Amino acid sequence: MKFTNKKTKKSSARTLSILFFQETKESILKSLQEYIEWNHFTQTQYFNTHPLPLKFKYSGDVTDFQQSFPQKPTHELFVVGTPPDGLVSHEILLTLKLSGAIIKLIPAEIDLLTGLVEISHIHDIPHIKLFPDKIGTTQKYLKKLLAIFISIPGIILTGLMLPLITLLIKTTSRGPVLYRQKRLGKNARPFTLYKFRTMRADAEKDGPQLSGDHDTRITRTGKFLRYWHIDELPQFWNILKGDMALVGPRPERPFFAHFLSQKIPYYKVIYQQKPGLTSLGMIKYGYASNTEEMTDRLFYDIVYLNNPSLAMDSRILLSTIRYLALKIFYSPSEKRREKRQDELKTLTSSNDPIVRWLSFQNKVNG
Repeated sequence: MKFTNKKTKKSSARTLSILFFQETKESILKSLQEYIEWNHFTQTQYFNTHPLPLKFKYSGDVTDFQQSFPQKPTHELFVVGTPPDGLVSHEILLTLKLSGAIIKLIPAEIDLLTGLVEISHIHDIPHIKLFPDKIGTTQKYLKKLLAIFISIPGIILTGLMLPLITLLIKTTSRGPVLYRQKRLGKNARPFTLYKFRTMRADAEKDGPQLSGDHDTRITRTGKFLRYWHIDELPQFWNILKGDMALVGPRPERPFFAHFLSQKIPYYKVIYQQKPGLTSLGMIKYGYASNTEEMTDRLFYDIVYLNNPSLAMDSRILLSTIRYLALKIFYSPSEKRREKRQDELKTLTSSNDPIVRWLSFQNKVNG
């Protein structure tokens, strides 16, 4: 494929890294050089077992890339040839995905596959795009419009209820009405989540703790707000700001996110979408009071991440409304809550999250 050398494209602050896993033809090297010149990358580097006749920086072997990437992220990554088994870990691929990098796989024998792989525009290189978006631009736009359409009335409703909520919180405990907490959003970027305070002001003086139904730190008003999920109303502001979506995995605190990522290798996949006000995990599982329950709830979030469509969002929103409406007419007794816990335990009593995930899949598919 031949490129023109016109340098009419505007400069952008972008970096490019190239990994060479196989010997490549001179034509591919030339195409790469022309692609870089056309796009005016601010910094370009490549990794190979030995230097190549290229005009940009040689940074060492491909194994050096895995060590340097966390400190020096890249905006685009070209993978030339097929990586041998085990040379590129699942962890680095997941890190690349969450970084937002555009990853393109370039076959070593590119001439044989030109008609089968993607070419975005005339100045591109034939490639296979890794981690393609699961939903199109139109659906993304509609989901954003739906979020705005619902969050604005949600903020108005919150404002109307604020005087009463303020009175209830202030008369039952000391401390602020609003509670601010750091959570992790898309691509694990921290943001400030807003809630109505439901616990004592000194609830976490001894460090982060999970909360259960019988937590003594929850105030009388807090129990009411939590039961009806009224404490979540300020998060409509998070949605309008763009920190959150209507539907998505619930955002977690850095302390517990770090713990879960150590325990569950695939936990970081939840960062590929914005966290949500409601989620499939919430309506199917509810609040999690320990790390095992957080792990099991994650499985429902993975089901959603495999199909984050507008239709799925609509179904979850309708299920959330149904869940709240049922609370008006159906208050589960302690016996029924115990039965629900027993049903969840039938997934498996194993402490291994992978085993629980496989058992969960069998239960869903069965």
